[in-house]
Amino acid sequence: GNGVYKNTIELPNAPADARAVAASLRRLGFQVVDGINLTQSGMTDKLKEFSRALVGAEIGMFFYAGHGLQVAGENYLVAVDAALKREGDLEFEAVKVDQVLRQMQREAKVKVVVLDSCRDNPLAQELTRSMAQTGPAGRSRSTAVASGMGAIDTSGATGTLIAFATAPGSVALDGNGKNSPFTEALLQHIETPGIDIDVMMKRVRGHVTRSTGERQQPWTNSSLTAEFFLNPA
Repeated sequence: GNGVYKNTIELPNAPADARAVAASLRRLGFQVVDGINLTQSGMTDKLKEFSRALVGAEIGMFFYAGHGLQVAGENYLVAVDAALKREGDLEFEAVKVDQVLRQMQREAKVKVVVLDSCRDNPLAQELTRSMAQTGPAGRSRSTAVASGMGAIDTSGATGTLIAFATAPGSVALDGNGKNSPFTEALLQHIETPGIDIDVMMKRVRGHVTRSTGERQQPWTNSSLTAEFFLNPA
């Protein structure tokens, strides 16, 4: 959960979102690796710890709350100290979602990725301006910085479910309460016993759509081949 950003809008709810989801997952029996307000090196260290915990796992679940953006079709999770003055800074100030997915696909049988990271991010606008100032080629590349997160194809990764707080290319709300609208809905449904995870996410989608007056509609992409229950009891 990244919220205390040094060079862009802070997200007060993101750390609280991560802590609440971590507590819920512990109640469900997960071994949890959590991190709050991390730099890029801190995020990388946590990802290493997560990858070690995945060995032999029946399910691996990754949750992120904070700023994210897509550049040239790649999705990035933004560290709290990121400035993103130029495209090359992404390699040192953010973490690719693909990097997370690769670790999960290597070890876990069922992979669940939940990204509450489509919130309005001025760093994306700064990066767009920077890429547009490098001449004619740069101007065309500036269109590669898009709002929100980009869709992720799961067709080549059987047993994967990816959930976004809102539709690809759209911006999610941080919310005025203790949690974002998406995380609030997730917390209400994630521990419900005896429901398949796809059904659970449909309930989350309906909850968020209603609570935001249809301004935000969560989106999922799944290659799960059987029913899966986070709380089967």
